[in-house]
Amino acid sequence: MAALRAAKQALRREIKGRVAAVSDQEKLRQSRVVSQKLFKHPKYLSSQRVAVFLNMHDEVRTDDILQDIFKRGKLCFIPRYFTKSSHMDMLRLKDMEDMKTLPLTSWNIQQPADNDNDREEALATGFFHE
Repeated sequence: MAALRAAKQALRREIKGRVAAVSDQEKLRQSRVVSQKLFKHPKYLSSQRVAVFLNMHDEVRTDDILQDIFKRGKLCFIPRYFTKSSHMDMLRLKDMEDMKTLPLTSWNIQQPADNDNDREEALATGFFHE
């Protein structure tokens, strides 16, 4: 088990180094490619409810995706992680203005506050189909 943990840590360090070597301009270009592919996907086009993460600096930018979700009138859900457990909720984000009000976690990630209990939870209220 210790060998597996060490291998995972080494892999994480390697990937983090590779990501850091990619320029911001290239990350933005790649983010746009991802967004454009998503916008054409039949499952996305037919969806009414979409779950998406709010990106950190070194991740795929999701702003264009968020804006498209709201423009199309879809419901948007974002993760809320609890640091002292492995639990995660997917809570509704109303619009881009709502996103601007979200607090930052210790990892510098925007998410609803732990005591924000007024948001719709995707798994508690949603319906699922193929």
